[in-house]
Amino acid sequence: MERITSTGNKLIREVRDLEKKARARRESGLFIAEGERLCSEIPAAYIERIFVADDYNGRLPEIAGDTSQRAPKIFQVPRELMEHMSDTKNSQGILAVVRQKTYTELPGDFFLILDTLQDPGNMGTIFRTAEAAGVDGILMNRDCVDVYSPKVVRATMGAMFRMPFMVSDDLPAEIQRMKSEGVQVYAAHLRGTKNHWDFDYRTPTAFMIGNEGNGLQDEIAALADSYLRIPMMGHTESLNAGVAASVLMYEALRQRKEEESDD
Repeated sequence: MERITSTGNKLIREVRDLEKKARARRESGLFIAEGERLCSEIPAAYIERIFVADDYNGRLPEIAGDTSQRAPKIFQVPRELMEHMSDTKNSQGILAVVRQKTYTELPGDFFLILDTLQDPGNMGTIFRTAEAAGVDGILMNRDCVDVYSPKVVRATMGAMFRMPFMVSDDLPAEIQRMKSEGVQVYAAHLRGTKNHWDFDYRTPTAFMIGNEGNGLQDEIAALADSYLRIPMMGHTESLNAGVAASVLMYEALRQRKEEESDD
């Protein structure tokens, strides 16, 4: 196990760049995963390097014991250097440099479409809930928060390694392609007059979720086949994006599970 002690080491500088700069992540195709649990969730083939603090006594990803040529190299660093590298206040003592996984298509019949979602917490909630609710894939535009930023990576709690997603430079064109393949696209919208449970989601379905402050862009909303509303009691005017997406996903799951039980 090689030891690194200097903040000036090029591998240490790379970690800091990947944490702080979206451009560095985009150009290198790499990102940082930090913490014992998150590192253990990474598919083995995607780990490039692992850094552990001197005093780390947790488990290593299983691939760390791989003796094949593609096994990632493990570097040991002083606790002070690990704290310097970490994006969190109190590092758990382990982080990994990981290759991004790129999807060119999203097979299946149950999707989310995200328009300019900005909050890392909402993005994490959506990824975790999408996996739990059986969503096949997530489509988003380039203006969404970077899925590979440290805050989003942590917020997904590993779901990003299992939930297929595509980032599109032309979201309207991708939505049109989905529709041409028979996917019904629904948007939670102020113009919606029918409650979300009044639609049939047992057929190929995609839900649009808009920006936290501004909702869906008009250009995107116009591509929906139907507008729906999520009914709310009391004085609540709206739900945050993560909660709204969860409500819709689980209504679709409920309908699909009921159909399975009827069969």
